Amino acid sequence: MISGTLLANRSIDDVNTFQISGEQKQFLEDLRSRCYRYFIEMADPVTGLVPDRASFSQNLKSSYSSAACCGFALASFSSAARSQWADPGVAQASALRLLTSLNTIAAHENGFVYHFIDCSTGHRSPHSEASSIDTAILLAGAMVAATTFSDDKDIVDLANRLCDRIDWNWMLNGGNQFSMGWTPEGGFLDARWDRFSELTLLVLIAIGARENSVSPDCWNAWRREDVIQHNGQSFLSYPPMFVHQYPHAFFDFRDFKSPSGRSYWENSVNAHLAQIEFMTELSKRYPDQLGHYGEDLWGLTSSDSAFGYRDWGGPYRQGHFEPERGIDGTIVPSAAAGGLPMVPQQALRTLQYQKYTFGDRVYGHFGFINAFNPRTNWFGSDVIGIDTGITLLMTENLLHGSIWNQFMQHEIAQRGFEAAGFKRS
Repeated sequence: MISGTLLANRSIDDVNTFQISGEQKQFLEDLRSRCYRYFIEMADPVTGLVPDRASFSQNLKSSYSSAACCGFALASFSSAARSQWADPGVAQASALRLLTSLNTIAAHENGFVYHFIDCSTGHRSPHSEASSIDTAILLAGAMVAATTFSDDKDIVDLANRLCDRIDWNWMLNGGNQFSMGWTPEGGFLDARWDRFSELTLLVLIAIGARENSVSPDCWNAWRREDVIQHNGQSFLSYPPMFVHQYPHAFFDFRDFKSPSGRSYWENSVNAHLAQIEFMTELSKRYPDQLGHYGEDLWGLTSSDSAFGYRDWGGPYRQGHFEPERGIDGTIVPSAAAGGLPMVPQQALRTLQYQKYTFGDRVYGHFGFINAFNPRTNWFGSDVIGIDTGITLLMTENLLHGSIWNQFMQHEIAQRGFEAAGFKRS
């Protein structure tokens, strides 16, 4: 575990120590507190269900919650109570309220919570699927809550009920790769978790489950692609940065290697460094359109844009430095914030630059805006719960490692690592 403020800044060829300055620590603590406001202030006062998104500058919020957002909320409450940087009594009560609603009113199928549910009733939002990955993120947060509030029998029981009611084998739908979801109208979605992505979180939790666990063979069932080289090292690539962050918010991969010998921690470090290089090169090649990209301004992951929601990132292909998927100069702060433990120096540099350069246009009551484009002077209207959540969790992991500590104490996490064949490096 990380001790004090000494952190691993893993570059390609060596490991350097990075020490957080007093100013940086103050910035991180302020950012964490602002993100936390979202989960406390925006939650439905009766059910505790947290809206998927809210206005950056107005008191407006969506009427539906997301399962993943609730998972980040539970981990956030646990972080606040554990480190006591917010009122632990409020955090504990918030966790209990949310877990109660998730067990009693949240719509689900065989334990898999629907991607979006109504904040006040828990009913399924139209066309929403019972989501395998969003449920996994929800359970990860519940596991953190169970170990953090271990003296509260109600919280522990409710968290364990969420985990134990899942029929993991049902979501395999006869195969060894999970379906992405199920709907009453069409049954299982055709798309499966069949290649490298955030699926690592899903598969490891399912393997480690106490009830209805899946075979450890599922760990080897998905394809290890795409592979990209960066500074002589190969890494499993998926362009949006969140893929390289969500599993790492919970599972502490730093000192473990998979059965094949891969370090998923180093994989994520390389992915972040490759994106910084990718965006810096875009700036050189397309100065009129993307000239502001670079070490001061980087970070691209699935987000809002001036033209709707985009699933973008980079790099996309080996040796190609082109503005694919409509990359137009947009910056997504959570792309860097979610990488704070992996590339602390680079992430802090751009986040502080964004705050001090663009001020309250990008940094407000709930922390950073979801996305903005300084070239076109477009600033998004919202914050999104999952992006606010990954920012808070990774800030906390950078400062104290508390999410890692609590999650890895849970028997499901330990059993998942062991059964899948992970070994200490």
